[in-house]
Amino acid sequence: MRLDNMLLAEGVAGPEKGGGSAAAAAAAAAAGGAADNSIEHSDYRAKLTQIRQIYHTELEKYEQACNEFTTHVMNLLREQSRTRPISPKEIERMVGIIHRKFSSIQMQLKQSTCEAVMILRSRFLDARRKRRNFSKQATEILNEYFYSHLSNPYPSEEAKEELAKKCSITVSQGVGSTITVSQVCHNFS
Repeated sequence: MRLDNMLLAEGVAGPEKGGGSAAAAAAAAAAGGAADNSIEHSDYRAKLTQIRQIYHTELEKYEQACNEFTTHVMNLLREQSRTRPISPKEIERMVGIIHRKFSSIQMQLKQSTCEAVMILRSRFLDARRKRRNFSKQATEILNEYFYSHLSNPYPSEEAKEELAKKCSITVSQGVGSTITVSQVCHNFS
């Protein structure tokens, strides 16, 4: 159920055959927003469309294979019913087994599709959300301080002011009393 909900939310699966393309566009727009990222948005949408097409192609293959296999097994059972009695319950039970097996295969398809969407989101959308508040030089200075003070990464007030001057930032920008240098280094590098 959770996989189905995610596929619906991402626009991969939907009531229409092509998947929820409107939902996919809405998800992409909600995740990004800036006009300067239109190239990345178009790349994201193209790859999401590709995932959607692969998902629906594979889903159709599984449904077709399930129907063909079910028909084959039912024909075999009908042939065998000439030599031994086969009850309708037995046929129903076999069809149920086949459908459960193919349902588990479909579940694997849904899971791998969800994983592909999550990887796509992390590559395109989440990467744009990361902010770089500090210059490369400032990050290097803060990293150097952090690694040279691993035993006590909390800078004193004087050290904070000195680091802020070296990095050309204010104390409240990142070397404040509530933020440790380790947090600054790991969050902004």
